[in-house]
Amino acid sequence: MRKLISTYMDLLYDENVLSWSKRLLSLSGLWPNNRSDVRFFIYITYIVIFTWLEIVTLLQNMHDLEKTLKNITLSFPTILIVLKAVMFRLNMHMTLPLLAAVKKDVDQGLHRSPEERQTVVWYNVAATLFSTSSALSLFFVPMLFYSKPIIGCLLSKYINCSLPYELPLKVNNVYEVTEMRMYVLFCIYLIPVSMVLTIGATGADSLLVTLTFHLCSQLSILAQRVRNISTDSKIYYPEMRILVERHTELLRLAEILAETFSSLMFIQTIGLIFSLCIVVYQLLTTSESGEDMNTVHFVIYSCAVILLAFCYCFLGECLINESNEIQLACYFVNWYNLPEKFTRSLTFIIARSQKPSYLTAGKFYVFSLETFGIIVKASMAYLSVLKSII
Repeated sequence: MRKLISTYMDLLYDENVLSWSKRLLSLSGLWPNNRSDVRFFIYITYIVIFTWLEIVTLLQNMHDLEKTLKNITLSFPTILIVLKAVMFRLNMHMTLPLLAAVKKDVDQGLHRSPEERQTVVWYNVAATLFSTSSALSLFFVPMLFYSKPIIGCLLSKYINCSLPYELPLKVNNVYEVTEMRMYVLFCIYLIPVSMVLTIGATGADSLLVTLTFHLCSQLSILAQRVRNISTDSKIYYPEMRILVERHTELLRLAEILAETFSSLMFIQTIGLIFSLCIVVYQLLTTSESGEDMNTVHFVIYSCAVILLAFCYCFLGECLINESNEIQLACYFVNWYNLPEKFTRSLTFIIARSQKPSYLTAGKFYVFSLETFGIIVKASMAYLSVLKSII
């Protein structure tokens, strides 16, 4: 069993660390080291048109509360995707020092012992699993939703169903589709939607997760090296000097990471709170009306939103814990066997570790498991307000 797990983890292990993030962001021209204004223009134009059609549909259905809530459920994520893409495009130059640091670590070697390799592999595989699972789920869920009306349309040819045809996604089709040719053209236009939404929803998030987990692995390795440092005065001082410099570098990279993604994560947090509120309300109304199929859809949707919120908070919790682990590692050093002048470096590391590294949402929320509870409570509070109003 252990051999099977080890083989599976080696299969998911990304030696270059950033491979999945690079693939996703390059498709939209947003990879910082090789940005493409042409690809980004095509990508953002397509998704803005799609989002505009959704908003038009939303405005047309404002008189119907049920349709309005359903349109908000579908259009709100795409609006967030547009905002995230634009904000990442404006701030992506700030990630260049982080990418350079990762490349340097890869070139020099990410680990020096089996214990360090285990740490690197664990965080690396966790980042890969997040990127692949989120991309696949976000690609296939819209595709399944997309295929349902198409199959119904094809069957209508044989069972003589009445027109107009139902489009796969709830967008305003400018004018009523009353013939197969126009229906097919609209379907062809909507085919790339799943891929576009996948890139927009997971590209920047994948880079954030990968960079954060990389920092976590390097902080964990640093703590191991501090804990295992030799107290021989000839070895201790040069090694500790290297460790202090490495610690300072990792703290600087953590600050850059938090600053780069702070505004983007604020948008994401607001989106998660309101999405969870609306989806849970939809779930309650559909379950009361006995619409079993819609109930299943909203259960899956709400679970996905909760899981995504938990992933972000777990990510921040890992960074906080690993940065705190440094000062704990210093206490395991046999400092009492060292000359007094050599213990100053330990004091310096402990002082720098008093304030942990963390990820923030617009500098209002610090991502941690405690924040996950705050997000859920805020969503339920807005849900209560929504139910009392409606």
